[in-house]
Amino acid sequence: MKRDFSPLRLLRRRKLGLALGGGGARGLAHIGVLKVLEEENLRPDFVAGTSVGSLVGALHCCGYTWRQIHDVAASTNWNDLASVVVPRMGLVNTKKLERLVDRLVGGKSFEELLVPLRVVATDITRGEEVILAQGPVSRAVRASASIPGIFEPTRWEGRLLVDGGLLDNVPTGVVRDMGAKVVIAVNLSGERSATRPPENILDVMLYSLQVLIHGQSLRGTAAADVPVVPDLTGFSYRNLGRLEEMVERGEAAMRAALPALRRRLRRG
Repeated sequence: MKRDFSPLRLLRRRKLGLALGGGGARGLAHIGVLKVLEEENLRPDFVAGTSVGSLVGALHCCGYTWRQIHDVAASTNWNDLASVVVPRMGLVNTKKLERLVDRLVGGKSFEELLVPLRVVATDITRGEEVILAQGPVSRAVRASASIPGIFEPTRWEGRLLVDGGLLDNVPTGVVRDMGAKVVIAVNLSGERSATRPPENILDVMLYSLQVLIHGQSLRGTAAADVPVVPDLTGFSYRNLGRLEEMVERGEAAMRAALPALRRRLRRG
């Protein structure tokens, strides 16, 4: 009897997980990854995201198509996400980000999402990774994206949370713990080539964080069944103006990984 290797049949047998890494504005490349998966009818059963990966993941798990996420990105700028404040624990406040995400997901909690989601943050006081799986999705995304020194930390049930990339920038292990048998991991920080010198304090902070999370990203990528590393050399972590180029880079990387993904799905 001929075996059925159609994507939907395979996914019913081998649960697919998607780990979306952090990387600031480079997260626009995640949209290209989702585009390819959608076109191939390969729908993740579990999603985990760090920082911008948690934002894209939240929209996906709420039912947004890649095109709808693209349209949201095209109409969003930094003024929609953050406000400058008198420095205390950060240079900017991200209440705007929380309100935007809350509006986009319709005020949903984790329990109401169509696809199970986990959001990775860091408890800066205890130095612990925190996996958020309950409560308001919008506040979890804000916490996961709170780059220390730039964005104010987010308070969550007695904890002070910042960017999850400090400890787990590509959360492969998190999505595997959710039950995924095959994990796609998207690393937005694959290269460590020389780039232009920092121009201001924001660049210095972002470059420093990039150095810190590079090793975390490599570990998460190495643990994946199907690593996806878009070529984002020369793309800024804060420039939202190159949407189409970054979507194309994410799409190209995911298409290149499709043969490996199909092989993994066919095993067993």
